[in-house]
Amino acid sequence: MKLQDITETFKEEPNYKIKSIPEDFIVKEISLEDYSKSQTKQGKFIYCLLKKKNYNTIDAIKQIASIFNLKEKQVGFAGNKDKNAITEQVISLPEINLDRLNKVQIRDIELKFLARGNESITLGHLKGNEFIITIRNLDLNDIKYLGKKIEYQYSNDKKLYTPNYFDDQRFGRKNHEIGRHIVKKEFKEAVAKLDNPLCSSYLEEKKTDYVGALKRLPLRLLRMYVNAYQSWLWNETLSLYLKKKTEQFVEVKYAAGYLVFPDEAIPDLEIPLLGFEDLPKLDKDLTEILEILKKRENLSPQDFIIKQIPELSAEGELRKAFVEVKDFKIRNTEKDDLNQEKNKVTISFFLQKGSYATIVIKKIFSEEKMI
Repeated sequence: MKLQDITETFKEEPNYKIKSIPEDFIVKEISLEDYSKSQTKQGKFIYCLLKKKNYNTIDAIKQIASIFNLKEKQVGFAGNKDKNAITEQVISLPEINLDRLNKVQIRDIELKFLARGNESITLGHLKGNEFIITIRNLDLNDIKYLGKKIEYQYSNDKKLYTPNYFDDQRFGRKNHEIGRHIVKKEFKEAVAKLDNPLCSSYLEEKKTDYVGALKRLPLRLLRMYVNAYQSWLWNETLSLYLKKKTEQFVEVKYAAGYLVFPDEAIPDLEIPLLGFEDLPKLDKDLTEILEILKKRENLSPQDFIIKQIPELSAEGELRKAFVEVKDFKIRNTEKDDLNQEKNKVTISFFLQKGSYATIVIKKIFSEEKMI
């Protein structure tokens, strides 16, 4: 399989469909520790397997905390999982009555006791995620392409890499735009774009206290906006770099613009997630791109120090530009029961923590346009 030269970018809407039903997108969190094998009979925390659908993890935890009269921050978890999926992950709770745990009933949420321990679960406990994804609305040519791609990968003993972009789930419709306003201290504009009733009711009494209005919202939510802006900047940086450094690529639309997918990975490349910390020494092209982007955004590292709400100040860090997609398999192909005269395929693979399975799907089908 040889990729041919292309001169234009691919900016069509994809034909494939994912997440048509929750059962089409299954996520199983893989922890560094196997909690099911823990022999500890005592501990300050209990570990439970949380299985859910129609909730993201944050909303599921709100329900669980309410049932057990806990504060949300008392429920430990390693990662936020999608709403439109069936997901499994381990959470920690303060010591509670197991009989009560076994009897609890919450629609679309299951809790199963695993073990006890002395540590609350955090992001540091997460290794990665296994995904089982059904892709729908495919033609026979799409199925053949997937088969050839797997054959090519294994026959050439090649590792499968994907750009490590942040995807739609991170951005919503305007999360990064709100984050941009917060970072630039444009608090009036941030409140206007939020259009949140908590902010509006606060401003009825204190007309111009836009920082106070923002503080009516949970810190977790405000951090999400700042992080979304950092993520968008990271995506832009990698896309611009790949346009400059690769000859064969396609551009694929996502919630916050377009992402560049090249025909070849650069496995050792790291891209800085911009923040208030000084950047390490980078190669000339990457440094030039970052300067162009900062000038375009009228941005400096000091902007990420937010004195009005210090908890939102954001550090920078390096993030791998490409990640390996491990254990990629085609599980089955069959007629699509939801789309007439179309086919569906179920695939599975493993990704390290912080990487997006939907980017893998975008990558695979963008490459089909290059062949």
